[in-house]
Amino acid sequence: MSALNVLHVEDDFADALLVQNNVFESGDYDIGFEVVRDLRDARRKLKKKRYDLVLLDLRLPDSINPDDTLTTMQGLCPSTPIVVLSGSMRVDSGAISSEVNQLDKNEYLCGRAAGQQHSLAQILRMSVSDDDFEAI
Repeated sequence: MSALNVLHVEDDFADALLVQNNVFESGDYDIGFEVVRDLRDARRKLKKKRYDLVLLDLRLPDSINPDDTLTTMQGLCPSTPIVVLSGSMRVDSGAISSEVNQLDKNEYLCGRAAGQQHSLAQILRMSVSDDDFEAI
């Protein structure tokens, strides 16, 4: 398995640790995370380094509108897959315009789906490697 560099944009440090713990518990130690807490810090990181994937919370201290958050991130890294991981995805999915929601290379996860077959690590890897990966 090749290494995967992930920029995790998450303002809640505990949530970021839970995500990393979940990935490492699956046995995938080749996924590296850099965590930033807002879009401003994400912008700085993206100017210095290319990431394989962005894991994005939709409500951040400097962007509380989900549509704006996702659109801004797409503008910062247009060729990088974005996976939205949000504790309020069921609420936020209605706030994301259909145009933004239909763009290629962007996926979202709605908490723990009943019968979920893939670990978070597998989902992150699939979102980078498969253009036809669908939202879960």
